[in-house]
Amino acid sequence: MTILVPIKESTYEKLLAFRNDSNQTEDEIISNLIEIVEDIDDDVLSEETIQRITKAREEYKAGDTYSMKEVMAELGDSFE
Repeated sequence: MTILVPIKESTYEKLLAFRNDSNQTEDEIISNLIEIVEDIDDDVLSEETIQRITKAREEYKAGDTYSMKEVMAELGDSFE
């Protein structure tokens, strides 16, 4: 079943920022985000963890990221 959910364009753009690759559907993005949230422990995050998350978000927004292929190549392995 397909359900249409109206969202703001700005929200949609934020959603697309979580794409792992250009072929990933919106449904796959949302499913991945839900899995991440479900895996988060209910315990309070430590200050160090919060700082690391904040830093990672800033790096991501700045485009300081690597593709899986780049990481695998750096590790001496092939992604394909």
